[in-house]
Amino acid sequence: MTLTIGLLYLALFALAGRMQRHRPVLLTTWQRRPFVGHLELAGWTLLGLSLLSLMLWADVGMALIAWIGLLPLLGGVVVLGMTYRPAVARAGVPVAAVMLVAGLLV
Repeated sequence: MTLTIGLLYLALFALAGRMQRHRPVLLTTWQRRPFVGHLELAGWTLLGLSLLSLMLWADVGMALIAWIGLLPLLGGVVVLGMTYRPAVARAGVPVAAVMLVAGLLV
């Protein structure tokens, strides 16, 4: 579950960072880098991997229910972080990366 949360947060952050409207808020000085064009592909890939990682953890029915429940929860964290405290949304990326590594180790 920790792996899925990390993957989902990174996926939603990448998809939001790819949008022209959210790019200045989320990426700040990184918005001119060449990898920004690939954020959409990375976001959708991470989204699929998060679903796959949850399906390997539980049966298909429970995995879908948990994934559909986590998706709006983490989407809300990203959106509220972008709206009120962009630094918090950016600080969530290393936290999600640590959760991803912790989920792989456990």
